[in-house]
Formats: sequence, structure tokens, C-alpha cells
Amino acid sequence: MSKHTLYAYVEGADLHEIVESMQGCLDAFAKEGGWRVAAPSVVNQRGTEKGLCDGDLPLWDLGLNLELPDIGDAPEGWFLDVERIARFMGRMHAQFERDFVIGIGNNATGITEDLFTVESDAPNLAELRRIIGVEPRGDA
Repeated sequence: MSKHTLYAYVEGADLHEIVESMQGCLDAFAKEGGWRVAAPSVVNQRGTEKGLCDGDLPLWDLGLNLELPDIGDAPEGWFLDVERIARFMGRMHAQFERDFVIGIGNNATGITEDLFTVESDAPNLAELRRIIGVEPRGDA
């Protein structure tokens, strides 16, 4: 099992009006071929209302998870999968007018860290590479 998972989730908890359409887009994207590491999995988990204040909505994780290769086991070009997800989230931003957060979770500890926000249809892939600590490509 991978030590880390990259996640790319829509921001917000008020997703009732778009969840079905967004789920369809996520499912179709995850089923596309050509993944270098592995196809991402679709996540659609809504938290409970227990302990929330009146008017608060439960957390809602809706997006993609990608198991990241461990250091030393990474196939050539593995980061292209991450860039592909970021570009897809840019298209989703344009379609649904929602921002998306990309982060990394530690599978052993459960600790997650939001790293990058997709808030346009053309996310800054060079910045994403810098934040995650991947060397830039010659064409970047």
C-alpha cells in the first residue's frame, strides 16, 4: 500500500444541486485509460450532522484520490497523473463554478495537508510542482 494519497476535492458542503452531475464527470474521468501510476478513485463521502451548530452543513468529500508512488518506486513521468488531475479540476471549475483543493494525506497517520487550490480553468502546474517538490520538466 502506498504511504501517501493525493486528493482533489471540491470545496464546500453545499453540493446537493451539483453532486449527481459532478459524480458523473468524476466517474468518467477516473475510467479513462493512460494512467501512469493507477487510475484515481472517486470519493463521495458526506459527514454526519452530529455535533454541528444550527445552519452548519456537514463536511462533504467529493472528488478524486490518487495513490502516490513511494519514493524510489515512482515510475517515470508519474507526476503527469497529478497534472492531469489538476487540469481536469480546472475544467470542473469552469463547468461548476467551484474551487477545488489538492492535498496529500499520510495513509499511516491519517494526517492531511491542503497544498493547492484550483480556482481557475488553467491551474498553475509549475506552482503545483514546486509545492509538491517535484523537479520542473524542461518544457515547464
